[in-house]
Amino acid sequence: MQVKLMDNRPALAFTTPCKHVLRRMKAGYWVLLWLFALAAIPYLHAADNEGPVPDRTPSTKDLKNIQTAVASLRGKKFLQDVPVFNISEKALRDIVDREVEKEYPGKKLADYTDLLAALDMVPAGTDLKEVYANFMVDQVAGLYDSDTKEMCIPRAPGAKERNTKKPAEKKVEDLSQMDDSIVFAHEFTHALEDQYWPIDRPEDKDNEASTDEGTARSFLYEGSATRLMIEALPALQAGTSAGSYRVGWNVIHSSLVEAALKYALLGVWQSKDALTPGVPEALARIEAMPYSYGYAFCTRTMRRWGLDGLDYIYDHPPVSTEQMMHPQKAWEWRDYPVEIQLPETLRTDWKRVSEETLGEAGIAVHLGCKLKNLNKGLKLAEGWDGDRAALYEGTNNVRMLVWAAAWDSPSAARRFGKACVSQRALSHKAAVTSKGNTWNWTRDDGTSGILKCEGKHVVLIETKDSTLVHDQALCAQAATFTEPAQDAERENLQKPLLRRNPLFSSRRDGTFVTSKSLCGLLSRHERNSIGGSDQALLGIVGETRRTSSFHKWQVGWALVARHESEVRRAVTKTTFLPWGILASHFATALPQAPDKCISHTSLVWGLAGSSTLDATKRRTTRVLPFGLLIRHSSGPGFTATHLLLTGYSHRAAADKVGSRTRIRLLGIPVWTHEGVGEHS
Repeated sequence: MQVKLMDNRPALAFTTPCKHVLRRMKAGYWVLLWLFALAAIPYLHAADNEGPVPDRTPSTKDLKNIQTAVASLRGKKFLQDVPVFNISEKALRDIVDREVEKEYPGKKLADYTDLLAALDMVPAGTDLKEVYANFMVDQVAGLYDSDTKEMCIPRAPGAKERNTKKPAEKKVEDLSQMDDSIVFAHEFTHALEDQYWPIDRPEDKDNEASTDEGTARSFLYEGSATRLMIEALPALQAGTSAGSYRVGWNVIHSSLVEAALKYALLGVWQSKDALTPGVPEALARIEAMPYSYGYAFCTRTMRRWGLDGLDYIYDHPPVSTEQMMHPQKAWEWRDYPVEIQLPETLRTDWKRVSEETLGEAGIAVHLGCKLKNLNKGLKLAEGWDGDRAALYEGTNNVRMLVWAAAWDSPSAARRFGKACVSQRALSHKAAVTSKGNTWNWTRDDGTSGILKCEGKHVVLIETKDSTLVHDQALCAQAATFTEPAQDAERENLQKPLLRRNPLFSSRRDGTFVTSKSLCGLLSRHERNSIGGSDQALLGIVGETRRTSSFHKWQVGWALVARHESEVRRAVTKTTFLPWGILASHFATALPQAPDKCISHTSLVWGLAGSSTLDATKRRTTRVLPFGLLIRHSSGPGFTATHLLLTGYSHRAAADKVGSRTRIRLLGIPVWTHEGVGEHS
């Protein structure tokens, strides 16, 4: 199970080494409001619950259409049913309490809390269990439990309970009053993907593994579910209306709207709406990050490689939040972090009691919040190449923090070191002294610290035992840095003459082979295990991408012509000139009714002519706007042909009852014949 703890790591998604719980859609009511406004989804008014209700009841909603739409859009079939339950606030809190106690029994939770406090992520004495429960109650719209394989939807309180709520506590109620179809779409995506790529992986039981890797996977899970949730909007709102779905699909997949969605979601974690009363700022902002960067990552992947690309990432999951925040680092020449090991004991009498990895995302939020500049936090975290923090306990219960980090360059390491010292001076009025690449400080509470930069490595030690922090040798003993084995393996695959040749270069990384001519200015070719891509003159001449089910090509950066098709979604679209001004063709199966296909072909945005096939198998062809010159329609039991608004229409009916034939002249009915029968 995946335990989403209020920790110091991105997404509050503390992915514990052995258990995972509570897969939930928490993109925040602020994101949902934005999406609802975009899709014009109305509010629904929940019924008041005046009397006592069970803490857990099976959902009575008909969710078949939503499940079908999710399966169609994800290109996978559900292998088993997903039970859905409505749960009370008490039941939600019970889930949180049970799972936290299971993962952090006895003294472990207190030790972990002390580690977060030493890192300045939470105030000393914070009740993490209570904080996390409050956050879930305040923000959760739905959750998928990967252990029980069930979906749980928190119920809104009844009228009496709502009247006692403070304004800040009504966010969950507001969410529950909305159309919750997209919440189900989000959670069904988690459930579907869990059936093919289990969230609970055996390898996560390795306590020595970087917890940042688990957090990175939470970015992927939430990003994929958020993207599919958004793509489900047109299907869930349009029903079987061919015209409405076509417009909605084109809006969602347009470059302009995708850019607007990316901009909006990337700003979620920095927004004041990300904050929750009673939850430390850094933890609240970290919790929103998977939906921000995860959405951007998955959208970029699907835009370039379709569902096959998303499957590839699930088959080769990210190993750090750095890869999710910088998508290019998760593909060709993957950026693997340095392995950092902190010993179980230091100086024989200091025992490690808790440890954690912040990752690039965690460091960005931590420093951004403490230095009162979130964008600065992002800049300071750039160049991250691995970190590990641990809390040690010595004699007389004295605690010591050891935090080691590796960086891509000495300048990035020094920048991070200076930021850490500045944070101590700002937050704790620490008196700081420096000598070369070493900083010492003493905080106002008597805690002493040392930070030492050695090339690309940084080690920070902080404790109330001042004799330790003046021991320079301790920094060298506290951490071991090991370069990733993958780097050496990849170097052995390279041909030196082709590695950086400006005329023609080639580089191999596992299944990836990238070739460039004139540093990619003339051409670029990429091949991997799922397909390949070619580009000429930076895409001006043309670009093509292809996998077993996805094909995309464009000419002149898509300004001249563009085509995209995906067999798994049964969708295809071709346009000529920007936005299909000259001509366009769109065809797809309706996600919520895959047996119903629709298509639309137009010339000059339909002003010159168009042909439409809707979900009822009715086809309409028009020449000139509204078919002023020619209009022909045909379908089951119906046909009509008009020239200059003059012509006939015929609708057949069983036993001729209700059949009708009509002739129009310049649009005016001049003759009508209706069939009669025994029921006429």
